[in-house]
Amino acid sequence: MDAWSTKRPPSSGTGQVWSTNLAKVHPVLPTPAQSMNNPGFDQSPTDTYSNGNAHEKMANGKVNTDPNKVVAVLGSGDYGRALSGRLVRSGYEVFIGSRDPNKNLKIREMVASTGATLTTQDVALSHARVVIIAVGRDNYDALPLSQLVGKVVVDVSNNTKSKKGPHHRSNAEYLQGLTRDTEVVKSFNVLSAYALENGGLQGSKEVFLASDFPEAKSLVSQMVRDMGFTPVDWGALKAARDIEEVPLRLMPSWKKPVKVAFGVFLGLWIMSFIQFQICMNSQYYNWTWGWKHLGMQNFNRTIAICAIWTLALCYLPGLIAAYLQLWRGTKYSRFPAFLDDWLKMRKQLGLLMLGMAAIHACISVAVLTPQSTAWVYEDPKEIEVLVPGENGTTTTSVVKEYNFEFNWRGELFLTMGAVSTCLLTVLGISSLPSVTATLSWREFTFIQSKLGWVAMVVAVLHDIFLAWYYMFLYKGCYGYLPIGPQYALYLPMLCIILKIPLLIPPVDNHLQRIRGGYERPPRGGKKTEMIA
Repeated sequence: MDAWSTKRPPSSGTGQVWSTNLAKVHPVLPTPAQSMNNPGFDQSPTDTYSNGNAHEKMANGKVNTDPNKVVAVLGSGDYGRALSGRLVRSGYEVFIGSRDPNKNLKIREMVASTGATLTTQDVALSHARVVIIAVGRDNYDALPLSQLVGKVVVDVSNNTKSKKGPHHRSNAEYLQGLTRDTEVVKSFNVLSAYALENGGLQGSKEVFLASDFPEAKSLVSQMVRDMGFTPVDWGALKAARDIEEVPLRLMPSWKKPVKVAFGVFLGLWIMSFIQFQICMNSQYYNWTWGWKHLGMQNFNRTIAICAIWTLALCYLPGLIAAYLQLWRGTKYSRFPAFLDDWLKMRKQLGLLMLGMAAIHACISVAVLTPQSTAWVYEDPKEIEVLVPGENGTTTTSVVKEYNFEFNWRGELFLTMGAVSTCLLTVLGISSLPSVTATLSWREFTFIQSKLGWVAMVVAVLHDIFLAWYYMFLYKGCYGYLPIGPQYALYLPMLCIILKIPLLIPPVDNHLQRIRGGYERPPRGGKKTEMIA
């Protein structure tokens, strides 16, 4: 199981559905070309601006004949233009409706660069069945509401601050109240203009939808798919209240991982404080030693242990899940809530771990000297020197000449540290959505699983070579507590011990069968193979 992400293979068979299977919507309005043949349809040659005359475009067959592929966007601001450009690149014919298309030449040029057609609101609405409202709630009353009757209206607005309470209505609900004969859908508000203009970087981003009209929701869901995003149905239009809160949340997926990492760091820092400042002073130094080291040495020791523990916390939930699946004989039984939450935070824990490991590496390079970590350097030489004294006398003193050459443990210690940092950096980069989207499932699992385990083993070796002589000695508080390099290995070694049985071929093969859909039959039952 991968450690840092919830990316799934094309046929993962997890039993979880992330978007609805939506029905095809049949067109109910005439196409733009049909509207041109209607004697009652009147349009002057100057009604469209950005991409040439609308009559010429229709005559040349450039307007999309599928009415569901023709979209009107009311609002020519940054977001309206970004959304229009993305729709055009996705094969849609887009008309941007403005109250005064001739007013701003710069806006006309920017709209032209998107491939959309700038026109009046009346003309834009006459062409399209789907209308996207790309203006704020304060401007809804100024919209041509009577011309929205019978159309699918998509509200993309957001609030500037959180609005909650039993009497609060979402922007989409407010719009539906103004236009009762329209089919309002809430969507696209979780996408920024940057995400729309650079869709290759965030193409797998989920887009939430809510509406009281299933066919309208299906139509907009297909539009989301065509644009390269993943639609997620949140239900009725009332759910727009929650959807509009999503952009206002401050890193919701990071709150639990940050609390976990901070809790681990705080606990380890307290242990370090007790060991070095409390025990050492009470045992040897009469409360005069080590207080100046709180800012850097204690911090560096603590963050190093916290980094390797956090790395272990990325892999431990996957191991627990594997043993649960083996015990239950199926993958279709839900994990406990705590394990489910733990699995979901692995990516964030991994990135936090990478940051802590980078901090530890930077500090260690600065403070690593023969005086601070003598056991990884060659032994110093003792030299007798004459020290001038009073009245022309001299005394003999023995001083140490430190050797700045590493011994074999020191070289392996630094090599393992550099290799593990490199591997962890690769893991962190590959977990970013923009990089994940370019990897095949096999490449992704190879990096996150196999390279991740190699990184953990190398990090363990880095720790072992650092404290080679002290690994089996209790040098902690009064000789009873373990030292930092010892308890740094507790969680990683637990993961390695749990992993070894899963590598045994019969166990691994059985686990892969379960993950492929096999379910262990009850006693007296028949074996079943389920398609994942």
